[in-house]
Order: sequence, then C-alpha cells, then structure tokens
Amino acid sequence: MPLKDYRYDVWNCYRCSHGEYVGQWETKSSKFSKICPSVTRYLWDNYACHGRMDCARLLIDGKLGWTEKLVDAVYKCMLCAACDVQCKRMGVTRVLEVLEEVRVKRFEDGFLPPKHKKALDSLINLGNPFGIDEKGKRLAWTKDLGFRIKILPKEKTSVLLYAGSMYSLQPLVKETLKSVSRVLSLAGVDFGVLENEKDDGLTAIQLGDKALFEKLAKENINVFNSLGVDVIVTPDPHSYNAFKRYYPKVGQIEAEIFHITQYIEKLIEDGKIKLEAVRREIVTYHDPCNLGRIQGVYNAPRNVMSAVPGIELREMERNRENAWCCGAGGGVLTAYPNFMVWTAEERVKEAEFSGASTIITACPFCEYALKIAVGKRKSPLNVQNIVELVEKSMKETSP
Repeated sequence: MPLKDYRYDVWNCYRCSHGEYVGQWETKSSKFSKICPSVTRYLWDNYACHGRMDCARLLIDGKLGWTEKLVDAVYKCMLCAACDVQCKRMGVTRVLEVLEEVRVKRFEDGFLPPKHKKALDSLINLGNPFGIDEKGKRLAWTKDLGFRIKILPKEKTSVLLYAGSMYSLQPLVKETLKSVSRVLSLAGVDFGVLENEKDDGLTAIQLGDKALFEKLAKENINVFNSLGVDVIVTPDPHSYNAFKRYYPKVGQIEAEIFHITQYIEKLIEDGKIKLEAVRREIVTYHDPCNLGRIQGVYNAPRNVMSAVPGIELREMERNRENAWCCGAGGGVLTAYPNFMVWTAEERVKEAEFSGASTIITACPFCEYALKIAVGKRKSPLNVQNIVELVEKSMKETSP
C-alpha cells in the first residue's frame, strides 16, 4: 500500500514514547529498559518511533520535503520492529509498514543515500548487496565437507537448502553453512542446494526498491516451484521473513517453508536427530528480529537448545519480543557500520551481564555483528550459531 493509505495510522500515533522502552512490567532493571537502538544512540525525537510517524504524516500532507537529516533519520533504523511490538499494545498496529513505506516514497522521490544506491546497484549487477563478485563463490562452502551435496535443478531432492547471500558470501559467517549441511546429512535428510541461487531480495524492499524486489521474488518463486521440492529450509531469518511475509504479495511458493531451527526441532521430535551430552555450559540466546519479533519464532530455537544435555539457557533481560537488535538489519550494516557495531556492543554487554559464556543466535547478520562487537570489546564471550551447538552434540543416526 502507498504511504498515503496509512494516514489513519500516523494520525493516531499517541506520541507516548512506548516505542522506545520495554514495558515496565517486563524488565528487571533500568539498565536494559531501552528497546529502540536509534533513539537510544542519537537521542533526537525524529530518530524515535513517534518522530518518524510525525515525519510520515507531514510527508503524506505534503508539508515536509526530503533533507539530508530526514534521510539520515529514516535510514538509521534496522526495521527491527521493536517499536511496532510496543505500539501494538497501544492500538497503533502498522508502524513497521509505515516505516517501510516511507522508504519506498523516498526511493520513488529519488532520494537515495549513496551507500544504499551502491548496495542496490550491486544487487542488480553482482547478485548480492555486498559488492562481492560472487562468480564461483556461492557454492565454495560445499567443498571439503567429506560428502557430496546434490545440486539442483540437475538433481532431484525433497528438500531445498536455501543458503542466502550473507551465509554464502561473508567469510566471517560462512562456516555455519557447513554445520547446517553436516547436521542435515547426519539426520539422513535428502537435500540439495541451487546451482544458481539468487538473492532473496529483502534488501531491495527494505531500501524502498519495490520493483527490484518483485523481480527477484518472481524469479525465485518460479525456480522454487519448478524444482518439485516439498520443503525449503533456510538458516537465514532474513530469507525466511522474505519468503513468509513479502513473497505472498507477489506469488505463492508451493513448498513448505522452514527456518533451520524449526526444521531441526521437527527432526528431533521425529527421532532423526539424537543429541548427546556436551560439556556443561551456560549460554544465552539472542533472538534475531526477522525470526522472532517479525515472524514470531521464539520457541523452536529454545526447544532445540533445551534438548542438548549439559546446556543451561540463561535469558538476557531483554528477550523474545523485547530483544535488543544486533544492529545489522535494514541496510544499517551497509551504510552505517559504526552504528551497527555500537548496537551490537550494547547487546554483548547485556549478554555478559547474564553470566553466560556463549551467546547463541540463529542468523548470519546477528553472527556477523556480534562477532565484530565481541572482538572490538575484547569480550570473553563466544558467539555461536545454534546449528553449531547441535552439530557438537549430535550422534550419527541411520537414514
């Protein structure tokens, strides 16, 4: 829907500031009471949810033009939906959609931050938003696994593993894909990967380029439906969110969609994955925004961790729908890396405060940001993907 159709939502913003804070009844201390990284970091009203809703209202009424400061406020936002969750409690129900449509309007009006233009150009010309020439690199992770992975569409499988651009191309996190494939292989899953996987397009829609997103979505839907697979599994919550929330507006994926945590939970329940005790360890879990707040997947990863003997899960004060963002989403990683690192460091501090030795997550963007923040802080914390934990405790089973 165009921004003008959200007039009721923006006019009914109470300017209550609830979008800035975790509800008083849900936080243990004022130390971790904030929930919006933008206004917490930059302090000005237009970086807060209600300030952005004011800007949206003025844009709808034609009383506000684009300035460098306005563009800065619009894009120094991870679209993490923290304000959306809080505002739903106050009766304003479509805040995230408003923030997205403001970006669409900005794109249509021709005001594109240079680094975001570069990311979209990279998506068009290189196939990913990271400026990486991916020729011969997307499937490089499949080598030296000790077993062969089927390549689609040349071969047939019942399960497609959709890796996503971040895991496939970013060296800091790509080892996770090997863990994913080893876990699926040990569980006897008949799976394969695409020979020419395309980006999921979420970056395009989050930066306001609807046409580019729809092009990528249509191409992916056509490819997925031509494969004849029953299930698509992805370890990337951004891809999962794209497939579940945005693709239905373009077309229907015929296969069932799972995030890897949901699929592993199912494999455990079906007895295809058996877990052995690991060395006792206290861990804490970081909810990825695209998996948790936006898609409501909170229990599957916690159920998986709880199934590993020897692991004690100790929650951070801000968890589940009140989780603090890692800082890497919504184009912030691309255009504002310092803001991303600041946000991730705040999360690392909270993880340290929990008393855990390891922070577990289930998202490549979160892994990336948290690993950088841990290194910058020289924190003793270990950052680990949940699938790595599963692999560590797995006992090989017969297919």
